[in-house]
Amino acid sequence: LMPTKYYFDNAATTPVREEVLQEILPYFREYYGNASSIYSIAKESKKALEAARAKVAAAIGATPDEIYFTAGGSESDNMALRGVVNASKKEKKHIITTKIEHHAVLHTCEYLERHGFDITYLNVDSDGKVRLDELKNR
Repeated sequence: LMPTKYYFDNAATTPVREEVLQEILPYFREYYGNASSIYSIAKESKKALEAARAKVAAAIGATPDEIYFTAGGSESDNMALRGVVNASKKEKKHIITTKIEHHAVLHTCEYLERHGFDITYLNVDSDGKVRLDELKNR
């Protein structure tokens, strides 16, 4: 009897659905060129990337130029935080986060803190919820 497998980190990664696998296989085997490269092998990759960007945009009511693909969650966290603070017109830059955030968030906040940003790291209760009394006192 094979033991049943349980996987509890689906926030990090999940199995790929069969239809997704079939859709991407040609780009692992035939059209594997770097979409940003100038070589002819990259043209199909670039075409597929732009088609995917348009498809995602249409699905969420965005425009293709608003869709960015990243290599993973850490890059996305970093890009989102830096993007928000860099786009802000406010003179004082203040971010409130929790002490239990993913390291990608915490490391980006630490970087921003070293560069003059005010970062508040809130504690959470035993259920992982922000302690509102602490937030009110900030």
